Amino acid sequence: MALVFQAAGLALSGQTQEVSPWTWKGYVKDLQQWSFTGEPNSLVSGGFFHNRLILRFAPDTVWTFDAEVRNRLFYGEWVRFQPGLAAGLDVDAGLVDLSFVPVNRQALVGSVVADRLWAQWQRRQWTLRLGRQRIHWGKALIWNPNDWFNAWNFLDFDYEERPGSDALRLQYQAGLFSQFDLAVSPARQVKNAVAALRFGGHTGSFDYQALTGVYRNRLAAGIGWAGDVGQAGFKGEVSVFQPIDSTAGHTSVSATTEINMTFGNSWFVNAGLLLNSNGLGGNTDLLRLTQTNLSADNLMPGKVSFLASASTSITTLLQTSCTAIYSPNGHLIILVPTAAWSVAENWDIDLTGQLFWLENLNGNLGNAGNVVFLRVRWSF
Repeated sequence: MALVFQAAGLALSGQTQEVSPWTWKGYVKDLQQWSFTGEPNSLVSGGFFHNRLILRFAPDTVWTFDAEVRNRLFYGEWVRFQPGLAAGLDVDAGLVDLSFVPVNRQALVGSVVADRLWAQWQRRQWTLRLGRQRIHWGKALIWNPNDWFNAWNFLDFDYEERPGSDALRLQYQAGLFSQFDLAVSPARQVKNAVAALRFGGHTGSFDYQALTGVYRNRLAAGIGWAGDVGQAGFKGEVSVFQPIDSTAGHTSVSATTEINMTFGNSWFVNAGLLLNSNGLGGNTDLLRLTQTNLSADNLMPGKVSFLASASTSITTLLQTSCTAIYSPNGHLIILVPTAAWSVAENWDIDLTGQLFWLENLNGNLGNAGNVVFLRVRWSF
């Protein structure tokens, strides 16, 4: 649990100590990785140091200002074998370029990104936020076709905060369970802008939402839900994208559904399905999946993907999980086993594997690559 350092003046006897409007916190991580295939001498090592700084100022109950910076220093052979890494890190998809690469050497690359920079006004049922922010409209746990503004790659597990968007967002709390949400994210090219209106409500044991708007030169509509059916949780999302003109491609659908259950006091299991009409009908290109930037209309390279995961607590300080994904297109198989250990209040260590199998040119299923990550984190 992160410690928050707050400056406070000396309180006089009989007076209440004032709480500082400033919040300062963050963490430091080291992520070491080893990638290899079944071929001899294929081991490649590397990793990166990751520091996140969060500064928040809330002078009263109306205004809040937030700035968050992500600093990373990539090192090792892994960097040497990716000559385009620095150029990729220096690309900022937002309206304002807030990405910098102060270090660019053969086996050492430094990246600085301001992925949160917003001001918020809140009064009664109204909330207005302007700037780089996270707009998360997803209901499901792994794939989010309703996450139009800043879709994320589930393989990028080290990015817990997930991407943000340069946007203006207006929220209205119509009732205890009803909300209206309007968001606009302009772009350097008008055709890449995203603007949408969302309504969220509740009925019975389900939360639901409906979305409509413009998504990158396409008209878009979507629905999402999350609730319980008996003892099982049931979540899902559907988004349809209709091109405005011939340059925007063809009509596409992205849809997912998940069912999850808890057993005993420690087991949690989840099963899901993703349909992606923009996916490849033939063999899968693994590089499309490992790219960090995905989109709501193309969350997996294949047309159909299945998911099953299970997690449990060995002790109160040690948790384990395993996720398996299968796509018939190219017979892509992904296994992601994880073990996480909470060493102390501010210290965490976890070990994660990402193992890939694909159909090769001979039509046989073969190992396409593996990565093992060891991460140590200290929060402050």
